[in-house]
Amino acid sequence: MPATQFKLSVGAKRQVTIPRECMALLSLEEGSDLLLDVSSDHAILTPMVSVPRSALPEGFVEKSLARLGQKPTDIPVDEFRSFLKTQMNAEQTLADSLATPSAE
Repeated sequence: MPATQFKLSVGAKRQVTIPRECMALLSLEEGSDLLLDVSSDHAILTPMVSVPRSALPEGFVEKSLARLGQKPTDIPVDEFRSFLKTQMNAEQTLADSLATPSAE
């Protein structure tokens, strides 16, 4: 498909009107989502598609949901808090020992 260019003006509320011909070329309609990718001095608009979960292949849904679960490196919040408390206590003990003059 040959490249087609459209000049767009930014309105008072930072809004841009997409010409009807461009909408038709990209199969867009009112309410469609676009991804704006900004790279150095130019921008690329890409039409986005939202797909209901029920329309996705079963294997894809299972794989996606599995990624939401725990990872082997995850630790429970209480365990992490205990670790932080231990670290803080160790740092305080070290600071106290450095602040106290040694008896020589």
